[in-house]
Amino acid sequence: MDVVNLGQAAATGSLEDAFKQKLGEWGRSTITAQETNSSAGFKPGGMGVDHALKSSQTFHVKSPFMSLLEAVRFRAHSDRPAALVLDNFESIVSDADMVRQIGGLIVSADDESFSQFDVQVVIVGVPGNLKEILVNISNSAPIANRLTELPEVARMTDSEAHDLIEKGFVGQLGLNFSAEVDQKKLYSDISFYTDRIAQHLHELCLIVSQGAVRNKDIITQEIVNDALETWVADSLSSDVGVIEGVMNAIDTKVGRKNQVLFSLGMCSLEDFKTSDIEMILRENFETKGAALNVSQILSGFASAKHPIIRRAPKQNLWKFVTPKYRMAIRAKLKRTAEGRVALQQS
Repeated sequence: MDVVNLGQAAATGSLEDAFKQKLGEWGRSTITAQETNSSAGFKPGGMGVDHALKSSQTFHVKSPFMSLLEAVRFRAHSDRPAALVLDNFESIVSDADMVRQIGGLIVSADDESFSQFDVQVVIVGVPGNLKEILVNISNSAPIANRLTELPEVARMTDSEAHDLIEKGFVGQLGLNFSAEVDQKKLYSDISFYTDRIAQHLHELCLIVSQGAVRNKDIITQEIVNDALETWVADSLSSDVGVIEGVMNAIDTKVGRKNQVLFSLGMCSLEDFKTSDIEMILRENFETKGAALNVSQILSGFASAKHPIIRRAPKQNLWKFVTPKYRMAIRAKLKRTAEGRVALQQS
């Protein structure tokens, strides 16, 4: 299995450049042309005429995608299954042209010239509606026929998450906790911020443990706070930007949209109803029986330039476009003493 990070395509602005870079990492190059020099003549006694001849030959160039599939097959050997993983699809999801390029690869994947290498192409990304995104943006029905969607990896339970954190911090690394750190609360906070998704939980715990190792193997509250800030900056900065883009202006009197965002973060359900969010809002904020218009606000979040929620398969339910939006809300939106919601600055 070989991996191409689509984040590199986003950085270079070209899918082909990302493929060429991967081929270059493997030491692969393509000969596109060659020249041949030769001489001929008749020189009796070293005297006479000499003719220099030069000929050139140009080769048809394979597409970078075909060259990549060929290289993946070579690296896996002829008798073993081979796969090319296009990872971090979320890094190009907002680039319609790049998504269409991916759609074009999918349509061509069963062409004989590509299929001869017998390489499975796996697209991996955070968005739960990856197939829908590809079909809609590429506007091509054949794409759907060529895609098999695998279900999202399930979140851990609270108990599983806490056990994993305990095993890493204490069982494997032998870390200790300062008196100011409530061990159980720390485990709950890490589970909450990372939404119990193994990859993100591991990332945050790694940063915490690195800080603790530099502090003589002791986890302090300052280390936890710094780790959370670093993790958000490294993993969620673009997602925080999307959340900030749909928030109320600072001088808005009530800030109802911000309250709904906060309530979305507090909701632990995968698929949720409008009434679920309204109930959380009323529990956390003084509403004085006012009409909240939660349904309208949720619809606005779904129709924004960068939607943060979408309709679930059951039409009366909502779900996050990516769980990273929920993590960004949990990590950065805080309720103030006045009952408002503000974006916590780093």
